[in-house]
Amino acid sequence: MTHRIIPVAILLTFLLAHTSTQAQYQLLNPGFESWEGTSATACPSHWSSFPQADGSWAWAASTAQHYHRNGGRPGSTGNSYLTIYSRSVLGVVANGNMTTGQIHAGSTSAASASNYNYTHRGSSYCHPFSGTPDSMYVWVSYYAASASSMGSVRAYLHGDSDFRDPNDCSDPTLYSGMAEAQFSRTTSSSTTPTWVQQRVPFTYDGTSSVNYILMSMTTNTTPGGGSAKDSLSVDDIEFIYSAWLDNLSINGTPIEGFQRDNLTYTLSLPDEASLSATTLSYVTQAADATVTIDTLTPDTFTRQFILHILAEDSLTSRTYTLTLTCPTPFEGINEPVHNSDAYVLRLYPNPSNSQVRCILPQGISTSGTLTLFDASGRAATTLQVSDTNSPTLDTSRLPAGTYTLVFQTEDHISSQRLIIIH
Repeated sequence: MTHRIIPVAILLTFLLAHTSTQAQYQLLNPGFESWEGTSATACPSHWSSFPQADGSWAWAASTAQHYHRNGGRPGSTGNSYLTIYSRSVLGVVANGNMTTGQIHAGSTSAASASNYNYTHRGSSYCHPFSGTPDSMYVWVSYYAASASSMGSVRAYLHGDSDFRDPNDCSDPTLYSGMAEAQFSRTTSSSTTPTWVQQRVPFTYDGTSSVNYILMSMTTNTTPGGGSAKDSLSVDDIEFIYSAWLDNLSINGTPIEGFQRDNLTYTLSLPDEASLSATTLSYVTQAADATVTIDTLTPDTFTRQFILHILAEDSLTSRTYTLTLTCPTPFEGINEPVHNSDAYVLRLYPNPSNSQVRCILPQGISTSGTLTLFDASGRAATTLQVSDTNSPTLDTSRLPAGTYTLVFQTEDHISSQRLIIIH
């Protein structure tokens, strides 16, 4: 057997090409757990700041204005976070600045168009991206001497260009969407962090493709604004992809009481014909979510729709369950069934997948027989009840479907519909 030796350069080229084709839906190092050194001013991996700046005034802006904070944010599973801060340079405030791109320092005037963050393609100062998230969540602790100061964390999803922030932010042909969290100070002390999670939606008003993401964070939204020693701590940046439904309809009519975060619904239809003719429609919160539907018919009187919602990131998912029933023929009971307010048999939970608690009618004997009948009228299980008004029935081994539970004593009989799901 012969072995072919692949040159290292070719192997690296292949690996880099393979990596670049992978869909990227979250930032690299979003919680600042990886750093490019052990010093307090080492840069977080996949991020850069003033020591990595280019431009004619890069030499004057080469002092680090950030810290690697150990210990982690309270409530986080991580062990570190990032702090950037502002300082005074010849009487001018240099705002703290951190980016996934590269800082270009082209002027000593803070507001000059020659100063910007940019995606430097072809270098390590770029962040390929392919997702279109719905929201950005980020934890911040912000100290500023002035209550009117505003810190910022923002993201631009842009096309195959060396996109510049803020220079290109007004040209919708150069970007697809953006999200920006702006916030006033969260703490009155620079030594006592107070963390607040910012949740902001992405706005897609641009026309470009999505090839890269440019993140920028600063201690002040106004270049040169604020005061020296203002500081912004940042941790756990997360992009959110929606797997929610905004609407669920039967035969074109929205389900009454539909709520996005309620995943289970049960509706009664008048007859079998209505049940078999049912059409289902829905609206996803995010247009790029994928929906697959399983339709189950446990019996001729029950129809169940299982809607699986998968978000764009192929990780976030939700499952909605809609159970439709119609009246069933009742067989096996010769006595009349009473279900007036005085003879109500209540079941919890209903639908059920394991145990059902039966609340017996008030004012009658609590000793009798509970019989569960399936849709064809056959007795599926029977329970003798003695001196208790809330017996429990085990339904875990019964097939899914629609059942009728009957409670019968010497002089009383009442019933209730029960739906079993698994």
